[in-house]
Amino acid sequence: MRAHKFTSAVAMVVAVSLMSLARSAAAAESDERIPDHPLMSDAWYFSAGALWAESNVTANLNSGAVGVGALIDFEDDMGLDETSIIGLFDARWHFTRRWQLEVEYFKLDRDNEKQLQRTVDWGNLNLPVDAVAKGSFNIEDFRVSVGYSFFRTKDKEFGVGLGAHVAKLEAGLSTRNFGSEVASQTAPLPFLTVYARMALTDRWLLSMRVDRLSLDTGDIDGKVFSSGLDVIYQPWRHFSIGLGFRDINFQVSSTSEDWRGKAQIQQSGPALYFATSF
Repeated sequence: MRAHKFTSAVAMVVAVSLMSLARSAAAAESDERIPDHPLMSDAWYFSAGALWAESNVTANLNSGAVGVGALIDFEDDMGLDETSIIGLFDARWHFTRRWQLEVEYFKLDRDNEKQLQRTVDWGNLNLPVDAVAKGSFNIEDFRVSVGYSFFRTKDKEFGVGLGAHVAKLEAGLSTRNFGSEVASQTAPLPFLTVYARMALTDRWLLSMRVDRLSLDTGDIDGKVFSSGLDVIYQPWRHFSIGLGFRDINFQVSSTSEDWRGKAQIQQSGPALYFATSF
């Protein structure tokens, strides 16, 4: 269902973008004028907004545990909210014509108390059916990347880069009668990124990026798939409004003492934000 929603949302944005591109191309043929969007030439860019994310988190603690209770779905088993509004912050600096530094940050904390509908094993906790437990799962992500635009013109840019999602994960279960246990892990998840920006008109711009990599770094085996697609409208010189879609997928397996187990985090949804550039 989540994959279907993501595919549908991307298809809609792509369709609108292609229509805009066709109109822009037709206009360009008629007057031979190249769009002059400020975001294509400004060195600094800052944005702040909100992501309406649909989340799905599964995790276990103690990788040696087996059985149906070892893997917890925090939305289904613990009743954590499936949809949340998350603050989203982004900054970009073109420190030369072709090189850029980009950072993005978000944080999501969720918890809920629920009567269990099945047995659950979490570390040293073995919880029976009908036990009341409070479950929490918090994620804080700081994304940083350095990119090189090997193709850049007045209205188009295409580049590749290297970066990392520094994701801080914290999950726990607590009960009144059976005890509690919390695990936390800061996982640096490196990635390769591909990005592109295209000015459709002097006020409209299309932007996209895809992060992808799977890498074993000692105690942590991580996989990253993250993508973003945005349509940005700039009504005034230093003010923009953006509408986009984010899809974030982390898979982390850890053998460290802080968290011996694995977690999979999926978050996707539309984003609305305001930005300035200069």
